[in-house]
This record gives sequence, C-alpha cells and structure tokens, in this order.
Amino acid sequence: MIPKVVKKTIDLLTEALHKRNIEVEGIYLYGSVALGAFIEGSSDIDFIAILKEQPCAQGRELILEAHKEVEVILPDTDIMGAYILKSEIGMLEDERSFLLTYFNKELHTNGFGSDLNPVTWWMVTNRGIHVYGSAQLIDFKIEMDHVLPYVINNLNTYWKGTVEKLKQQLAFIEAVAHEESVTKQLDEAVEWCSLGMLRQLYTLKEKDITSKIGAGLYGLDVLPEQFHELIQEAISIKKRQPIRHYNDNKQRLTDLVELLTFIEAEANVAFNTQNGVQA
Repeated sequence: MIPKVVKKTIDLLTEALHKRNIEVEGIYLYGSVALGAFIEGSSDIDFIAILKEQPCAQGRELILEAHKEVEVILPDTDIMGAYILKSEIGMLEDERSFLLTYFNKELHTNGFGSDLNPVTWWMVTNRGIHVYGSAQLIDFKIEMDHVLPYVINNLNTYWKGTVEKLKQQLAFIEAVAHEESVTKQLDEAVEWCSLGMLRQLYTLKEKDITSKIGAGLYGLDVLPEQFHELIQEAISIKKRQPIRHYNDNKQRLTDLVELLTFIEAEANVAFNTQNGVQA
C-alpha cells in the first residue's frame, strides 16, 4: 500500500500539472516507496513521469509552478524525479544531453539528481509502482546481470572517493570534535555512507536491491559484531530517532572509515568471486 502522504503528493502534483495542460502519459514510483520502506520525514518520493511531448521553456516553467503549488501544501515532503518521453524509457542519464529533472526543489535540464542508472531502471521495471496514466508504458525488465557491473564501478569510484575524503578528515577532527556542527555532519555521513555502501554490498552478494534500513539490518546479520553499534546508529539516524552509541566523534569517524573500508573489500571479493576473477 502506498503511504497516505505519498498518494496525496502524487494526486496534488498530477492535478497541478493537468491544470497547466502538461500532458502526462504515466507516472511510476521507485526507491523507498516501491521497496516498502518509506519513512515519512526522512525518505524521498522518487518518480519517473512520462510526458507526451518535450516541454518548451514555458512548459518547463509550468512544471516548476506545479511543484511549487504542491510544496505550499506539503512543505516537508521531498519529491524528486525525471520527466522523460516514451521513446526515452530505459535510457541512462549519460546517454542524453537534455534531461528534465526535479531535485532539491528546483527544476533542472541537465539531469541533475536524476539517478537514471541501471539500479533505478531495475527498480522501476521490477518493483516500480504505477500510480497514474497508462500502466503499459513500461513493458520490459532490466536483469540483475546488467546492474552488478554498474554497482561495483560506482563503489570503486564514487564511494571509494568518499571514503578517502573521510580518511583525510581524521587528521584534524580532534580539534573540532565537540562542535555541534561536526556532530551533525558526522550524523549525515554515518547514515549516508554506512547504509549506502551496505546497499551496494547487499546487491553484489544477494543479487537483489533493498532499502537503506534493509541494508542496515543485513549488515547486522552478516558483518562482524565490531561494526554493529555504528550500523545501529546509522539506522537510528535514518529513522530520525535520537539513539546514539558514541560520545566521541573522533572514534565514531575512525570506526566509520574502518567499516566502509571493510565493506569495500568484501564487495570487491564478492564481485570478483562471482565473475571468476583472481584476487
């Protein structure tokens, strides 16, 4: 069942678009909503809207107006997604020069925040929820074999770079470890990085996709106990719960780097083993 706030958001958006004569052929939801893991106040509403025709500059302004109208009514709801044509279904974000997206409460024409990658298309075609218009627009499925190479590359580029930046912060965190702003930034890093990289590990080992909370619970099942407190803390942060297991931010960052380095190694072993690659 779709959460009430999600249904209300989509109903308001489709009504606002219709009022402005924006012809939407269909809307699909993916992400936490499709995975049954939506947390109100924490999760985004991820969507793909299929338009009848590419909007001109005036049409794009009307789409932006429609979103702003919804945000007046639901200011705390964060919706993000892409507006594409039927002919563009299944295309990746790097296969086009123009991609209309709504992200961070702004409309973009360069695909910013779209995440139209193999993981997204797997979710849309295997778990996506049709909420508006024709249900027959997306009639194919992406196989997991097309997803795994993307995931391991993402882990060894984006996530590896993120871990390196965290390692650099270890050199000077002691001097600012007790500052409230540092605690808040580290909260965000613990949630985003721990659960994000655990999702990658889950996909590579289990050949499936799970939510951030699901990934955290998976980590508690399969990772050494030394990492459990940090993973539990990441889950609490994601759920907007006040439970914390650390009083020392330097130790928390040290343990975070150690956890992420462990996940990176485990994920690469899993991928290489499945593909017959010698370490």
